[in-house]
Amino acid sequence: MYAKELILITGTKETRKTLVEQLTEVIGDFVHIHDFSLQESIPHVFTDKLIILSSSAIVEEAAPYIGEGCKVVVAKRTVNFQNIDKLLFLPDNTRVLYVNDAPETVYESVETLLQLGINHIDYIPFYPGKKHVPDIEIAITPGEVSLVPAVVKEVVNIGPRLIDLITVITILQHLNLLEKKGDIVSEKYIRKIIDLSKKLSHTTRQSDQLNKHLKQVLDGVNDGILAVTPSGIITVFNENLIAMLGLNTTKTVGRHLSDVFRNHELVSFVLNDSEEESRWFTLFQADVIVHRFHVSTEESIVATFKNAHETIELEKSFRRELIRKGYIAKYTFQDIRGNSERVVKTKEIASKIAKTNLTVLIEGESGTGKELYASAIHNASLRESGPFLAVNFSALPDDLVESELFGYEEGAFTGAKKGGKIGLFEQANGGTIFLDEIGDTSLKLQARLLRVLQEKELMRIGGNKIIPIDVRVIAATNKNLIRMIEQGTFREDLYHRLKILYIHLPELRNRKEDIPALIEHFLMQSGRSSIAIMPGVMEHLLRYQWYGNVRELKNTIDYMLAVCNGQVITVDDIPSESFFQRKSPEQQAVHEPALLDPGTQAPAASPLEIPSDQEEHRFMLEAIHLANQQGVSIGRKTLSEKSGLWKKPLTEQQIRRRLDILEQQAYIVTNRGRGGIKLTRSGLDYLRALEGTT
Repeated sequence: MYAKELILITGTKETRKTLVEQLTEVIGDFVHIHDFSLQESIPHVFTDKLIILSSSAIVEEAAPYIGEGCKVVVAKRTVNFQNIDKLLFLPDNTRVLYVNDAPETVYESVETLLQLGINHIDYIPFYPGKKHVPDIEIAITPGEVSLVPAVVKEVVNIGPRLIDLITVITILQHLNLLEKKGDIVSEKYIRKIIDLSKKLSHTTRQSDQLNKHLKQVLDGVNDGILAVTPSGIITVFNENLIAMLGLNTTKTVGRHLSDVFRNHELVSFVLNDSEEESRWFTLFQADVIVHRFHVSTEESIVATFKNAHETIELEKSFRRELIRKGYIAKYTFQDIRGNSERVVKTKEIASKIAKTNLTVLIEGESGTGKELYASAIHNASLRESGPFLAVNFSALPDDLVESELFGYEEGAFTGAKKGGKIGLFEQANGGTIFLDEIGDTSLKLQARLLRVLQEKELMRIGGNKIIPIDVRVIAATNKNLIRMIEQGTFREDLYHRLKILYIHLPELRNRKEDIPALIEHFLMQSGRSSIAIMPGVMEHLLRYQWYGNVRELKNTIDYMLAVCNGQVITVDDIPSESFFQRKSPEQQAVHEPALLDPGTQAPAASPLEIPSDQEEHRFMLEAIHLANQQGVSIGRKTLSEKSGLWKKPLTEQQIRRRLDILEQQAYIVTNRGRGGIKLTRSGLDYLRALEGTT
């Protein structure tokens, strides 16, 4: 009898990491796993241990490390389904190299993919030692990236193959843990089905109740389930299997397997104790993959039937629909550029946060990449295959946000669509919703958001039905929410509900060592990677403090690419000082040198200038000042109407954004209700300064 531990030996370091992660997730709570790879060397010879070898290809090489008393299990491997979606979007008939470490592993993997219905790709086998390298641009590999030929332009790494379910069950059998820990297997209902079937043979008084319970369990299984005795008598045959095979009878339990299936190969496969544990069959005109294993403690043989074509097509359809709606996260952590200590630490924290289902609050200045991090967190989470919806509160009017988020019933308000509308929270079910600029929400909306976070349920506008939801919330803001709480404009209870997990994104001025790499990335994005940047330009860019952060840096690079002559960017191509963003009120306390105009010795801008069109600010401040003098209340709507008589009409949303800038500079104060907008003393000084420049 083995101790509750095992030795995992793999060929490569990457395979070791993948398989130990898989085994730890499945059986790590009750089995201690020691993991080694031949690539990294093995310290000593093992004796009296349960040894799991990652494949038959390493049996000979691992033999010197396996001593007396050891029991060896050679793992069966299957495709890493966590990354299989990477293949679904390749166009039909795409020619790809399938790269692995040996001919047998290549052909075995390709056969598995074809059996699963991923047959829209033309696989070209490739492995070390193969002389001819076809001229193919895309390669697929299960973790063996280093073996991909240099001529390949795009590599799709689906990750090392995983240990299959049957091997896991074999491990549990050797450790005498199958009976207690059998629920770790994906077919978690199988154990219940067998237990219930045995009870049916021992009692008649409770048979009706047990049959009802058994039916409920069977109905909850998507796959076909079959259980037979060693002699071939059927004890379990669920309705999904009947429907899958198109059988015209429900009288299967108690009959011999060969009476129901006329396919002698299937009967032999299920009943015989062969090494092969799964096989493709065509039964009653249905293509199915049958997985079989023995449950020795129950003296039963269990087989699961999967309709591979249907599963793959559903996944394809689901992913296509998400893409059509734009409900996908576009970025991963690999898209976040920078090697500074701050960025590396932030990505490390975000990666750990991604593995949970808890709510996240991301704080950072404008342009630091809050949506980029939110997208990466979703793609690294357990919800990666679900929808990802992003909502920017600063871009939506207050009266529209609520109906968009929570949906509405027919007739809920004037203009409501017939049949009502599903809200974004419902559409994000099973995935993630990203609430950007959460600090711009009204107190009324904050109350509704709080209920969703607390209760995991919502009610549509005009509805009377509670709708449960399963959505992870990631919120982001560039505002000081603590200050807003003190001012009474943000709910403290909502703040704490959002800030269960927290990330602060570093400002670009505090990680300037990343600027050269970011510039190189932007040049590559624009297709101008060959362009040269003069040393003086880089000195100027490194000296500037980048209050607009990475977004401002990208805009600056785009500007210089547009105005430069030839293939060289010089100091003369740097935009003038008015192009750049100034300090926000939160940044005023820190004195930082401004970027100088080329050839000057002092900043070109007046300290009163702010990053916006001065004519628009002058128009709004004059209108506010006049209304204040007349004792008339003025707000966004009035300013928008007055702009129609001015030379440049502005929407209420445009007015709102410009008022936010003026309020951040303390030039105006926005009062609730009829108080309207008031001009401050600083605002009056600024208005006079603007008037003096024209």
